[in-house]
Amino acid sequence: MIDQNKRQHFRQTFQKPLCANMTIVRIKDNEIDTRSTKTCILDIGPGGLRFMTNLKLPVNPYVVLEFQTRILDRTLSFHGYIVRKVEGTNEFHEYGVKFVLDETEQMELATLLNAMAIRLRRHSQTTSCQFCTKDDYSQCLRSIESPPPLL
Repeated sequence: MIDQNKRQHFRQTFQKPLCANMTIVRIKDNEIDTRSTKTCILDIGPGGLRFMTNLKLPVNPYVVLEFQTRILDRTLSFHGYIVRKVEGTNEFHEYGVKFVLDETEQMELATLLNAMAIRLRRHSQTTSCQFCTKDDYSQCLRSIESPPPLL
């Protein structure tokens, strides 16, 4: 049986993860203020992203996360919620996030990601994006003393 990709948009996959700061910004209708934690974005598209962390997070449309990163020298923030969780074989988990973006924002992100894909094909490494360094990668995946509160 052929496995069909259900995504409506392309995804830019990275050889080295894109580093982002993740914050929980809203639970249900309540805006909350938590500290951010580093995460590693494995791929991203106009509709969402996939990231890895050691935090246990719920698959719940009422828990809205913000991801902040730099792509082609632009600092970007995306809001979305977790739609998929893959339990890791160790303490790390992989999550799929669906963005909460309007059509214009999705088009702008698609244009930026296309430009990024072209640049990455020409140059495998670019300093205009916030790729994880070895230290970032360790920080993304290490245990943190006080994870963000979840309801």
